[in-house]
Amino acid sequence: MRKLILAFSCLTVVALLMTSCNSCNRETTTTKDSVTVVPTPDETQAITEVVTRFARAYISQDNEKANALIHPDLGLYIIYRPGAMDAYERVDSIDFKKPVPEHFPYTQFENDYVLAFEKIPTYDCGGEKWDKLGFICDTTVQANQLTHIAKFKQEFKEIDAAAVQQIAELEKDSYRVVLTKAENLIFHVKKYQGAWYVLVLDRAYGWCDA
Repeated sequence: MRKLILAFSCLTVVALLMTSCNSCNRETTTTKDSVTVVPTPDETQAITEVVTRFARAYISQDNEKANALIHPDLGLYIIYRPGAMDAYERVDSIDFKKPVPEHFPYTQFENDYVLAFEKIPTYDCGGEKWDKLGFICDTTVQANQLTHIAKFKQEFKEIDAAAVQQIAELEKDSYRVVLTKAENLIFHVKKYQGAWYVLVLDRAYGWCDA
């Protein structure tokens, strides 16, 4: 009887070890809040096309070309900073002659950077500068800026838990893009129904007005 129990215990340990090894081989990036699947080479190419097209449309302020990259079901969420805390507004499309917020016009600038896939730069308000310059998309970390804002709004009873969950679901499969020049361009792209679209335009990060 003791031998039978010992044999069963050994088999259990082996099974656990095999499960652990299989988990290690999965091509995912695990974080505290979520698991982000690393894009395939084909997806990376699709992301590159959408990111570069939107950047060109934004810089040239071409409404038609920019809005072609915004899905009508998703809309575009514009993050801005009306005070100490960021806020967001959903719009159906972008109009470069009618900025959101109204006092913060969209500006034109030149970009000579080639898109790179790596850790995005961070902005230091103390030194008023980026830790690196470039045109960068980070596909190893899921964007979650909208969810953070939604959770803050929930704390002040502005929205409920269901609304926060809806925003969190919306942000799944989305990545952050940062273009650092004399003017900044920050936006998120998301996979939706098999294609990639621009979901968020962040007009808060990279400035320290508040």
